[in-house]
Amino acid sequence: MELNKNIKVCHFSSVHSIHDTRVFSRECVSLAKYFDVTLIAIGNFTGQKQGVRIIGIPLAKTKLERFFGTTFKVFVSAIKTEADIFHIHDAEMLPFALVLGLLGKNVVYDIHENTKQDILLKPWLKQDLKAKAARMYDALLKFSSRFVHYIPVVANDQFLPIFHVKHKQYTVIQNFADVDEMRKYKVEDRLILPDNHIFYVGMIKDMYYDFNVLIEAVHQLKQKGFIVFVHAVGYFGANVKHDFEDNKYWHEVKEQIHFYGKLSMDSAYKISMQCKLGICLKNQPEEILVSHERKFFEYMAVALPSVFCQSKIYKDINDKYKIGEAIDLKSAEQMALAIQIILSNDDEYRLMQANCIKASEEKYNWKSQENLLVNLYESLIKN
Repeated sequence: MELNKNIKVCHFSSVHSIHDTRVFSRECVSLAKYFDVTLIAIGNFTGQKQGVRIIGIPLAKTKLERFFGTTFKVFVSAIKTEADIFHIHDAEMLPFALVLGLLGKNVVYDIHENTKQDILLKPWLKQDLKAKAARMYDALLKFSSRFVHYIPVVANDQFLPIFHVKHKQYTVIQNFADVDEMRKYKVEDRLILPDNHIFYVGMIKDMYYDFNVLIEAVHQLKQKGFIVFVHAVGYFGANVKHDFEDNKYWHEVKEQIHFYGKLSMDSAYKISMQCKLGICLKNQPEEILVSHERKFFEYMAVALPSVFCQSKIYKDINDKYKIGEAIDLKSAEQMALAIQIILSNDDEYRLMQANCIKASEEKYNWKSQENLLVNLYESLIKN
């Protein structure tokens, strides 16, 4: 496609950060090769970065402030861009997307998860409110599908009916890693690295994340004389304790675990270059799981065998490529065993590394998805 900076594009979000790797690093940066792109999202920076005009919106102090304050700030800022295509990323922005769609604007909704079922599991919502909010969202999603183009991030097409997609009104664009961007963090033979270092990036503790299981697994391995060191990059959720003092194994293994806090993607994956194994901790119930977490593909792209959840969508890929071990992420015993198995067999480990590279180069890379995204935008402009 030819460069056309006369076409204005606006991505806006009241939840995602201006540094979000899907929203900014992949989608906006990819689109900026062809269009005039603005990203309005949460952050303290306003200015130009990698060809994208960024408008940072302050983080809300409460959920109430976010719902009734931040969303309107973001929407008003988006309207001011006078964009030809508007692209949203949050369920709470869907009413604004519908308004734009009804006004005849080109609007895209990037659906990152099974939001209806996720609402039903929110611990901070009262039970009766959960059901009402889920029904309201589902009804809005169904109605909006006539006016908004959906991008459901789903592992396969069997999940599409959940999102009420209509023929020619949706495009599946996966959350694959940018293999070209990740290549600089790839270590061809990690077995030559000293000691057994493990890498984790993501939420530390939250609704679907529990680092406590990894702490217990590290302790179990220590009891066997199998010492591992964990490098964890990330942050705690809003409604959880920000320490591990209630974990009875913490003081016995804390010298083996280093927390870096929240870092840039570049800083995080430079740390991964000293590690032999990646851990995925996101553990959504099978009944709401429709897509893979991003780090699953990032580990793959940097040739880092990993441990991940045993849900079908992960096992299907692992059955084909054998890039790690699928386990019950609630079981410290299974996690400890998987870590030891991967790190104790050199031949199997090198095969997993080769498979990671093969899978990411052959199929699970952002380039193919970038083409889908740009082609979608081109079709919206023509229509």
